[in-house]
Amino acid sequence: VCTGTDMKLLRPSSPESHYETLRHLYQGCQVVQGNLELTYLPANADTAFLKDIKEVQGYVLIAENQVSGLELQSLRIIRGTQLFQDRYALAVVGNAGPDGAPGLRQLGMRHLTEILKGGVCIERNPELCFQETILWSDILHQHNEFRGEIQVETTRTRSCPDCQVLCAEGRCWGEGKQDCQT
Repeated sequence: VCTGTDMKLLRPSSPESHYETLRHLYQGCQVVQGNLELTYLPANADTAFLKDIKEVQGYVLIAENQVSGLELQSLRIIRGTQLFQDRYALAVVGNAGPDGAPGLRQLGMRHLTEILKGGVCIERNPELCFQETILWSDILHQHNEFRGEIQVETTRTRSCPDCQVLCAEGRCWGEGKQDCQT
């Protein structure tokens, strides 16, 4: 169990140590008490320190990153005890690097099966693929009063692999056969 953060989109006071702070917070962590806020990560950041996270009590914010992927394949449940902008349990916003740095290319949250409270907002991620193939209504809990709050923008600058070819159901978290939504 580890403690989350509540910085929203504030720029880190020390960009140089921001990555190390996140790594220190989440290395080996399985349950985040609070929010998982992954912001302002550089293109070369190694996000393997996130691989053990299974549950987030608050919201997940992935914003203003240049990194192309995040190791959130173990994430199973977002409880939404706190919500980003009072509406979203999952917000993936503005993940594109300046000067042609790639930015986020796939979500890769292949074990995410439940969002208990809060909606989903995915916007301004020009390299991101497959977000529109996910059946979000399957993930949002049936008693979640924010079930209608699903904003998934699909404007992108690259062509993506065909999800139908990768996954029979046509629901992909990423480019691998193991990345099909179940």
